[in-house]
Amino acid sequence: MAEEGMDSFCGSVFWDTNLTWNTTDPDLTPCFQKTVLVWIPCSFLWLFSSLETYYILHSKTKNVPWNWLNISKIILTALLIVLSIADVGFVASRRSNEFETFSVDYYTPIIRMVTFALTIALIVYNKERGLRTSGLLFLFWFFLTIFGIPQFRFEIRRALRDEPRPEPFFPFVSYMIYYPVTVAIFILNCFADAPPKYSEYPPVENPCPEQGASFLSKLFFSWFDALAWKGFRKPLETSDLWNMNPEDTSSEIVPMFDKYWEKSKRKSEKVPSPKATFRKTSGRIDFVSGKQKTKQQASVLPAICKAFGPTFLFGSALKLFNDILTFVSPQILRLLISFVEGDEPVWKGYLYAVLMLLTAALQTLFLAQYFNRMFIVGLRIRTALISAIYRKALKMSNSARKESTVGEIVNLMSVDAQRFMDLTGYLSMIWSAPLQIALALYFLWDILGPSVLAGLAVMIVLIPVNGFIANKAKTLQIRQMKNKDERVKLMNEILSGMKVLKLYAWEPSFEQQVIKIRNKEVKVLKQAAYLNAGTSFIWSCAPFLVSLVTFATFVLSDTNNVLDAKTAFVSLSLFNILRFPLSMLPMLISNMVQASVSIKRMNNFMNTEELDPNSVTHEPSEKHPIVVENGTFSWGSDDPPVLKNINLKLPQGSLVAVVGTVGSGKSSLISALLGELDKLTGRVNTKGSIAYVPQQAWIQNCTLRDNIIFGKSMDHSTYLRVIEACALKPDLEMLPAGDQTEIGEKAIM
Repeated sequence: MAEEGMDSFCGSVFWDTNLTWNTTDPDLTPCFQKTVLVWIPCSFLWLFSSLETYYILHSKTKNVPWNWLNISKIILTALLIVLSIADVGFVASRRSNEFETFSVDYYTPIIRMVTFALTIALIVYNKERGLRTSGLLFLFWFFLTIFGIPQFRFEIRRALRDEPRPEPFFPFVSYMIYYPVTVAIFILNCFADAPPKYSEYPPVENPCPEQGASFLSKLFFSWFDALAWKGFRKPLETSDLWNMNPEDTSSEIVPMFDKYWEKSKRKSEKVPSPKATFRKTSGRIDFVSGKQKTKQQASVLPAICKAFGPTFLFGSALKLFNDILTFVSPQILRLLISFVEGDEPVWKGYLYAVLMLLTAALQTLFLAQYFNRMFIVGLRIRTALISAIYRKALKMSNSARKESTVGEIVNLMSVDAQRFMDLTGYLSMIWSAPLQIALALYFLWDILGPSVLAGLAVMIVLIPVNGFIANKAKTLQIRQMKNKDERVKLMNEILSGMKVLKLYAWEPSFEQQVIKIRNKEVKVLKQAAYLNAGTSFIWSCAPFLVSLVTFATFVLSDTNNVLDAKTAFVSLSLFNILRFPLSMLPMLISNMVQASVSIKRMNNFMNTEELDPNSVTHEPSEKHPIVVENGTFSWGSDDPPVLKNINLKLPQGSLVAVVGTVGSGKSSLISALLGELDKLTGRVNTKGSIAYVPQQAWIQNCTLRDNIIFGKSMDHSTYLRVIEACALKPDLEMLPAGDQTEIGEKAIM
């Protein structure tokens, strides 16, 4: 019924198999060309225009200048709108002259006209909001170019057949102008626009070229070619590397994660609602309300999912398209083998070969973009976690700091945060692997029948084995992280007290302690390596065992089952598809086990008690910059007070020195002013900003100059003033490399 409706809509046949497939000279019907091949690109643009609108509204750049590229796009698109209006006018004039016209001659030009008007609006708004390239517009013009080829070929062939000119002549001329203009606009969309005049992001010395790359360049990663060629010609140096994309910097990632982490912490604090109880003896209802909050442990996982979930879901969609295309190739291979065995037109063989090439190319594109998105998500998660753990270490209360060693905190920021980055790229295999296995078994059932159940039985037998290995791996991972924490803690103590250690010749005894812990680590690592080797061996053999058992069952179960070329090659291609998900499952399970251990460790650390931010107030109306009234402080809620009845008022502009013997409380007083002690009674108020220089220096493992500028851009005059003010000039002259001398301690992992 739908096809008959389209026939009346076009005034001709919508689909003709004899014209399209069962012929030596294939072609599409004019109705199909004017409807489906035009409506699909237009529908695509309208369907995803909301996503383009989201990017426009959330852009942090503005005002791309007018230039030949965006002006040319608008002019050529306006020309297409004029052509669409002319097509409608031509049909209306033919109808007034009592020529037969059909609905498709009105609707298709109008649809094109409205869609082209939308493209002009998107071009203008992209320019105003600073978007230099648009993937949606690129794909729209690409689809319009590809889908326009059949009609372009049809019009030319009809013109050559209908000498001296086709009737009517105007549609032919109109399309001969329309299609080259469409191709020209598509070519223009292959280039990126000029840089925007305004950006909310701070300028950088060496920006990443991906920011100014076109959609086509991002699709094929051609923006990276310059660095690859430079690395081919000479060894790369730090100065050759680009700055990070603004979206991947901590200043953009951390606030987004913090917003959801704070929500998770608030949700973990639940107040019991009043409970009603009914007394049968008195017939009375009593309400009992909870007075205390019951605090549950907040998890970093929901915050990670909410902050970085959209990008992950987009990458998962790319993975889904890749998985679907994976199973297209065996079906095309089946058709190609049938073509070789049969007597079909030659063009079908070329079609199958081209389709296999296009399928493989699209798989590569989707998979490359998928891994790019996943690695970006993993990098952002790692950045957010490292920042959150570091800031938590600064805000921990003194009692909580006693429970967390320096080695544990270092491992949380290095090892545990890295687990998420390692897992993110393969996390989609949770649903992708079962999907691929299910589809492979479905198509194998279509080819081999119930014999596939024998191979399925082999896979089911291997599941408990893998579960046992995963449980053992989790136990080993917990032991390994405890040993690592202990070793890093000991190494930190050794490096901090190196002078005392050498003075008393304690090197051999401490060396034995480090070796003892390291031997325990090596023992656990060996056990984990044996488990990984066994798992890899089992799952590497799984595809071979599945195919062997399936083929043997297929041949031996029935004498009519013949393992011909089509059955063998198509089945082997499907078994080869099975190989990847089966081999990836053990790696995925291992990474998930390690990540689960890391999540538990992070949750325990992130939920520890923090310093009270309200212990020190910052009233700007206070007369004195620093005021302490009747202050009593302790290092922990369960510890005795270390400072009692402290009263202090420091006038503005004064130079004050706190003098006393060792252990008299000088550092404790400074810590109380900073809010690092628990305030038991009294009031503390500070006004203005505070610069604190601790007794223990915090230095980076880099040059002396980098430690002075501390991540800021180099300002030579300011730098020299700092050197002069700190009287560092004589010290720099003594060093052989001056301010380029490497200082700092390397972290021991």
